[in-house]
Amino acid sequence: MLRLGEYEVYIFDCDGVIFDSNQLKINAMKSVLEAHFSNKKLISECVNYFCHNFGKSRFHHVSHFLDVIFDIEDEQKKELEHAIITDFSKLCRTLYLSAELSPSFMTFLAQCKGKRYVASGSEESELRDVFAQRQLDVYFHGVFGSPLSKAGIIKNILEQEQTSNAVMFGDAESDMLSAQQNHIDFVFYSPYSKVKEKMTVLCKLHNHLIVSDFSKLRL
Repeated sequence: MLRLGEYEVYIFDCDGVIFDSNQLKINAMKSVLEAHFSNKKLISECVNYFCHNFGKSRFHHVSHFLDVIFDIEDEQKKELEHAIITDFSKLCRTLYLSAELSPSFMTFLAQCKGKRYVASGSEESELRDVFAQRQLDVYFHGVFGSPLSKAGIIKNILEQEQTSNAVMFGDAESDMLSAQQNHIDFVFYSPYSKVKEKMTVLCKLHNHLIVSDFSKLRL
């Protein structure tokens, strides 16, 4: 890993890195599922899967819930999938407007001299609207989200900037794997991670930097 000030491109996950929004989104998904289903055991399985697979898109999660956990018939699935994603998206737009920024994130971001991007599992148009409303879009050279995979987003950013001198900041295994797939460095931001123990082990194994406070990072 290079010194943090030497990268040409800085890529940030959104939930759990830029915003303290992981638990808010978990609560939102639980609320939506409870509005559509009554089986508490299966809802709990869905929420547990959601918690342990942050960074993947809501399209992936809802498809997994209906296919694997609830085993919904094909003729019902499309309509139900649309309803759950629509309801969840509405809640996300509201929670993003009130979610706290990670402490010292903006100060750290201002020090990043390279290009700055957001690569998130959140739905792209929703994410861009929120960043615009919160006047955060001006701090980034691009805000990208699902349905394109995070690995695909990173690939496109690197191709656009014509460099592999980049680093990804994330809080979930999917963030780390997406960085590794694109052969760029990875930094694990740990405070809000829902898989902190697992990520700590993996990052030590792969020699990835682990940080708990943006104010302690020096470029």
